[in-house]
Amino acid sequence: MRNGLLWRTAACALCLMLVSVAGALAKVPEGYRDVKLGMKKSEVVELLQKSPLHLSYDDLEDRIGEIIRGDDLFRYATYRFDRENVLVEIGLEMREILGRDRVLEVFNTQNGLALTPLQRTIESGRSVEVQDNSLVIRLDLSKDTRAAAKRAP
Repeated sequence: MRNGLLWRTAACALCLMLVSVAGALAKVPEGYRDVKLGMKKSEVVELLQKSPLHLSYDDLEDRIGEIIRGDDLFRYATYRFDRENVLVEIGLEMREILGRDRVLEVFNTQNGLALTPLQRTIESGRSVEVQDNSLVIRLDLSKDTRAAAKRAP
C-alpha cells in the first residue's frame, strides 16, 4: 500500500515537471530564419544581400518583400518597419500546396505552440497569429504578455 502511494506521488511529480517543461519549450519565434524582430532595416538589407538563404527581395520603403526558396511551409515573406526603421512585423505567406491546416500543424510542432486561426499567442513582447493564408509574427507593443488571447470573429 505504501509502495503504491509512493509510485502515484512520483508519477504526479513527473507529470507536473513535464507540463512545466512543455510550457517552457513553447515559444513565439523571434523572427524568420536569420531576420529577427527589432533589427534595423539596414541590418535586414545587409542580411538579405549577404546570406545564401535569401535570393530575391524588393525594398518597398516601409517594408521588404522576399520570395522564399527552400522552405516547405512558406513561399513569401513581408518584413514591415516602423517610422524608426525597426522591424516590427514579419508576414509569412503559407504554401497553398500544403494547406493552412497542415502548415499550422507543422509550425506548432516545431515551436511547441497551439496556434489556431482564431487564437493568437503572445509571449515575451512578441505575438504570432494567423491572418487569412499568412502567419504574422510581430512585436507586441501593448506589453500584454498573456499566454493566449482570443481574436474577435
